[in-house]
Amino acid sequence: MTELPSGTVTFLFTDIEGSTQLVRRLGPAYAAVVSEHQQIVRAAVAAHDGREVDTQGDSFFVAFRRAKDAVSAAVAIQRDLAAHAWPEDTHVRVRIGLHTGEPHVGEERYVGMGVNKAARIGAAGHGGQVLLSRTTRDLVDDELPPGVTIRELGERRLKDLERPEQLSQLVIEGLPDRFAELKTLDVELRRKRRRMYVGAALIGVIAAAVAIPVFALGQGAGERGATVSPNAVAIVDPASNRVTGSVPVGIRPGPVAAGDATVWVGNLDDRTLTRIDAVKRVAAATVSLDRRTPTGVAAGASAVWVAHGRLGQLSRVDPQFNQLDRTIDVTAQEAGGGAQQGSVAVGEGSIWAAYGDTTFARIEPRTLRVVATTTAGAVPAALVVALGSIWVANSGDSTVSRFEPETLEEGPVRVLSVGDRPSAIAYGAGAIWVANSGDDTVTRIDPSSYSTATIAVGAQPVSVAADESAVWVANAGNGTVSRIDPETNQVVRTIEIGHTPAGVALANDLVWVAVQTA
Repeated sequence: MTELPSGTVTFLFTDIEGSTQLVRRLGPAYAAVVSEHQQIVRAAVAAHDGREVDTQGDSFFVAFRRAKDAVSAAVAIQRDLAAHAWPEDTHVRVRIGLHTGEPHVGEERYVGMGVNKAARIGAAGHGGQVLLSRTTRDLVDDELPPGVTIRELGERRLKDLERPEQLSQLVIEGLPDRFAELKTLDVELRRKRRRMYVGAALIGVIAAAVAIPVFALGQGAGERGATVSPNAVAIVDPASNRVTGSVPVGIRPGPVAAGDATVWVGNLDDRTLTRIDAVKRVAAATVSLDRRTPTGVAAGASAVWVAHGRLGQLSRVDPQFNQLDRTIDVTAQEAGGGAQQGSVAVGEGSIWAAYGDTTFARIEPRTLRVVATTTAGAVPAALVVALGSIWVANSGDSTVSRFEPETLEEGPVRVLSVGDRPSAIAYGAGAIWVANSGDDTVTRIDPSSYSTATIAVGAQPVSVAADESAVWVANAGNGTVSRIDPETNQVVRTIEIGHTPAGVALANDLVWVAVQTA
């Protein structure tokens, strides 16, 4: 028997998606399909110096001495499976997970959490999908096969693992690269919360039918709990739709972003960034921005990113030391001139920034190098990374532009009309949500069909946040937050905040709302 690779090893796990359904459909012919699948997998593994550790017929466990060989094998497997002529119009789709570690080598197998992690990563995907751990991704970033790129999927919680794992997906030219949500614990938790909210709403409907006088008195009334002072962040509990507390921050808080159990708030007048511990619900640090106004904030890629609209600049803040790390010029706007708008988002392995002079740029997070720029619509005001694309809301011409990361300089692949003066954009519940400050509406965009729906909310909506269960809109004109049910496209609650809500984000199962003076 060939000796198992030792030292730093990359594990590859494969599994046929829907094998039980294939057995039922094909009957005895399934054995031939599995055999052909095995030949394809083994040929790719052998061609890239892999060692087959174990197989269960419709799944493989393989070890590689080099991460780039494992990635090349995974790409070859997916391409060869897609090109193969399967019998009876059958499609064999395999999910693949990769992780690199330094396992202990036993007599005939590997021992250690690295094996379990690789298996869990593979199980989180879908047929045709290749998932990578952060360790593997870092090793192969500069040695990818031709026609292959990497898409960041964010931190995910996997079964039996204590810490979240940063996952990435291989995007293989010519093959499908859009899949359903990963089968991870964080996704399941969101679904459970959504079912809980739906159940709670159902109980409320039943109770209302029994106690009609109480319902009649409460219908249409705004919800309010604790009093919120200006220059603070209000905390809204989605279970009760009430303000349950607040955290004092800097002067005139505006943009808000959620990190890992952390909320970051940009303070416009004192030009600082407040870090809030979302678990303890207290301000944990204040970061000076060197007298630069924070018009947009985003968290991700091991940093916090702050856009400075009037200056056309982007700052990177180190969350470990709570200090400004570096600032770069993204656009040629001069200090004191140009539009105030400046926004930033993280995803697809890059930082994305848009400014009021129509500049839209892609920035490499490690080097802070501007790698590509193009022109968005008139006065871009906000952007979000979702479904492998970047969506830019343009306030000046009331449009949303959809860009693909690989073809950024060629311009948008789609431009959609939305409500008047869009000011914010978010993704959740399978849709894009755009807050339109000029006509007091939110536009829902279906990313697959590009159909839209218009939802009336409070006065002058300026910020929006969304997850699977709800869409939250901060209305600056009347001091409220609107809660939209994404299944019905209806405002189901209006929560009184007071003063002027300016930004909203979701963290630690709570809604965080920046509140300015009246």
